[in-house]
Amino acid sequence: MRREIMPLFLVVILILPFGYFKAGEAVYDIVAKTNTDCWGNFDHNTPDSFSHLRDETPLNESVYQENISAEIMDGMDEYFWPSYSSATVEVPDEDLWLSAWYYNQNESMPWVIFVHGIRGCKSGGNILMPAGMLANSGFNVVVFDLRDHGESSIEDDRVSAGQKEWRDVVAIHDWLIDEQNATEGRIGLFGNSMGAGTAAITFAQDDRIEAVWLDSGFSDMGKIIEEELEFQGLPTFLGGAGVFAGKIVTGEDLTRFSPLEAAETIGDRHMYVVHGESDIRVRTHHGQAMCDLAKAEGANSGENVGCWIEDSRIRYDFGDELKSDEHVSLMLTDTTEYEEKLIEFFSNSFE
Repeated sequence: MRREIMPLFLVVILILPFGYFKAGEAVYDIVAKTNTDCWGNFDHNTPDSFSHLRDETPLNESVYQENISAEIMDGMDEYFWPSYSSATVEVPDEDLWLSAWYYNQNESMPWVIFVHGIRGCKSGGNILMPAGMLANSGFNVVVFDLRDHGESSIEDDRVSAGQKEWRDVVAIHDWLIDEQNATEGRIGLFGNSMGAGTAAITFAQDDRIEAVWLDSGFSDMGKIIEEELEFQGLPTFLGGAGVFAGKIVTGEDLTRFSPLEAAETIGDRHMYVVHGESDIRVRTHHGQAMCDLAKAEGANSGENVGCWIEDSRIRYDFGDELKSDEHVSLMLTDTTEYEEKLIEFFSNSFE
């Protein structure tokens, strides 16, 4: 009897790791898959004419809406860029190219690099509008497609939640210095959603970055993986399997760099954290944890850290449906205040 059981036991022992890997691989593909066409944004948006899209339809075309500011519903032309140029930027030593739009208007002014979220792109309204706010206030700005997004190089059609993408941000930063006469120490970052996580990782890894604005970003990799699985309707216990599969498939450890390191290494640099109280995509505790730690670690008892956490749920119609959204939406509900805070933050950061 023991001889019959042993082979079966060995088969089970061999199958379980394979099954664990295959389950993790499926989870990794679902969670990390990109969308290079950017949900229709490229068909609608350029820096000199854009809108916020939901379901590939501009929000200002909604007949019924709740809590969306008049500035958004009136068409947003006041945030259009005065001008822009296109560029292709190489990521050193990786045979990758990044597609960018930029506006260099005054060499004496700082630059701000804008970093989009997962499956987003440089043509998203939630990137182009805040960039326009700063451009129209005199700042130099650049938006770009991360690797595996939009018009940039496709490496493996997956995201790594900032683990590789932070090198794209550094490539743009160095291109600004080498090709656009930007001054080291006078370059800041803006990121939303996964782009905020990427911007935070960059801020931690490169102390030449003077200021970072984080809108609706994640701070804890372990928790965001579990929460993303829950958001996608998948079992949360497969989070570890997904991380394991990511290491095997791409060689990337999705938990190697933590966005919270930005708060730990802030020193006398500047950070502003924005988050919606009702955000279910990236939950509010991520923004609160970043805010609390940055204030604790920042110079002069955190005087160089700003935090704005407030309800920002919107509702809008799409056909016969009434939809709601609460992620990266404070710029939609409190547009004027958002602009004022954004300009004030970057102006004060580079005094």
